[in-house]
Amino acid sequence: MKKTLFSMAIIAANSVFGQMNLEHSYTSDSSHWDVYSDNTTSHYLIGKGNNTFDIYNANHTLYKTLTPNIPGSYMYIPELLTENYSISKRIFNTDDKLEFILTFINNQGGQHLMLIINEDGNIIRQFGNDYHSQYQIFHDVASNQNKFVISKSLGINTVTEVYSLPTSSLTTLEIQTQNKNKLSAFPIPANKLLNIMNPGNGGNNVQVYDVSGKMVLHKSFSSGEKNISIDVEALKAGVYLYKIGDQSSKFIKN
Repeated sequence: MKKTLFSMAIIAANSVFGQMNLEHSYTSDSSHWDVYSDNTTSHYLIGKGNNTFDIYNANHTLYKTLTPNIPGSYMYIPELLTENYSISKRIFNTDDKLEFILTFINNQGGQHLMLIINEDGNIIRQFGNDYHSQYQIFHDVASNQNKFVISKSLGINTVTEVYSLPTSSLTTLEIQTQNKNKLSAFPIPANKLLNIMNPGNGGNNVQVYDVSGKMVLHKSFSSGEKNISIDVEALKAGVYLYKIGDQSSKFIKN
């Protein structure tokens, strides 16, 4: 009887899982994939290596290949600098072209370069090494415009810049949800100090882990601190994960 019930449970489970069918497989350079979808179309962005990205249609046919025009010494490391960003349309421009925020790191000097770029490779806006990777897009009801907010370091101070955009609606769920608090740190790569922007998620402790999952640093902070500095000079060169509350991100130690 038990064997019969067990067999019936397996059949029922297989029937449920059978409704989930593999539609297509993409092979990327392990650095990036992203999806855009609205009420008319969908597109997939797949990182192919060497700062090249393939854009696919909803039916998985190749739509376009994107190769940003950047110096050869820069490389794309999305998971370190562009967490939680999705492809957009009609946010930075009023045309119907896909838009991306892509961030690159100079593998010689460690400087980073952030581009707002469209599907043709045309640069809408460029932000240099002083700019932080934390930004926000929102709709300003008073002016009926979309706004882009980003900050940069100026000596010991932080300057926050607000840009008005030529559009007046947010058209994708991904753009609307990207403004949730998220972790951001600078400089990346870090040599001595890593400065982490307080995400305001209720956490009061920063934990740093190496690639094996071992905690190597931790520091407590107060909810009122906007910038949390951690001394990482003693860490070996490599990639590390830092965590505040239930949020985590990565940084490079030179």
